[in-house]
Amino acid sequence: MRHLTLTLAALGAMIAPIMSTPAQAQLTAPMTLRDRLVVVSSISAAALAEGLTRGFAERYGETAAPILHSLPTARAVEVFCAGTGPQTPDMLVALRRMPRAMIETCNTNGVRDIIEMDLGLGAVVLAVRRGEATPALTSRQVWEALAAERHVEEEFVPNRVRAWSDISPTLPRAEIRMMVPDDASGNRALFDDLVMEAGCRNVRPIRLLFEATYRRAKCITQRTDGRATSVSMVNAPSALLTAPPGTIGVLTYEQVSNSGGNFVALSLDGVVPTAASIANFDYEQTRTVYLYAKRQHARNQQGVGVVRGIQEFLNEAASEGTTGPGGYLTSAGLVPLGPAERAAQRRVAETQTLMSR
Repeated sequence: MRHLTLTLAALGAMIAPIMSTPAQAQLTAPMTLRDRLVVVSSISAAALAEGLTRGFAERYGETAAPILHSLPTARAVEVFCAGTGPQTPDMLVALRRMPRAMIETCNTNGVRDIIEMDLGLGAVVLAVRRGEATPALTSRQVWEALAAERHVEEEFVPNRVRAWSDISPTLPRAEIRMMVPDDASGNRALFDDLVMEAGCRNVRPIRLLFEATYRRAKCITQRTDGRATSVSMVNAPSALLTAPPGTIGVLTYEQVSNSGGNFVALSLDGVVPTAASIANFDYEQTRTVYLYAKRQHARNQQGVGVVRGIQEFLNEAASEGTTGPGGYLTSAGLVPLGPAERAAQRRVAETQTLMSR
């Protein structure tokens, strides 16, 4: 609760300057309490949320650009559900569906009219350059290769494994070299969640650790001896092209598919990432990207409400130019939904349909 209070205070501080300029607010939105949208996102969805808010601002240039605040997933949902009114956010972007317990919390706090949209799918893809070895890896093997510590004889010791074959005789006798997203990238959080933490989930010594945050740290903390190199997702394709032979890179599906055959996606946990395997969730390193909005904040027919732009933001999020094949969010790693699913989400946006859960 203390963390939530601090987060709301910080968010309020960001919104306060907007609230303190009534003359400007009167010029832009005389019947609203705020002159711009406030969006919170989970860290793992930050790149997509940034792309969406930027695209909205470019399309509606006469409107003040939205404020975006990225937080750990649980806290982002808590902040969204904290209440209604100009000091609370209007939108939430996350890679996890809001659980029923948080919907009940929302309702308790007066957030009752919630719109839920599926924007598309996010997937973590491991890839190598064309012509190089394509080992079939598991999440457990990736974790064993990159984790800062290994469990040996009842204690955790620094990870000194050098070759993939040291992890499993079925893997190449090649040096472990991986390029991973840097901490500023939303894909880093996705990689931590879907590969690193998934890879250590069934490691008994880690499961026996009592404190959840300590367990997670053992799962996602990476070695710093040069086996793993952090790069921005924007620069990842060019960095992989010039990396030493045998380097495995963490890319978005879009980066692999748009590489002109320069990159080959690796099988992970027995499944090769393709548009079909991601869309069907056969590829386990896949998550749905959700957008939530408070209909209570939208203006009514008389133009009265908390903020302008909720309808326009929903329309932008559902448009083919945003989340369809070739839409600008695909460059941030979004995998589009199928045609029927996209049409259904456009209807949700146009009618501001409330979620029925």
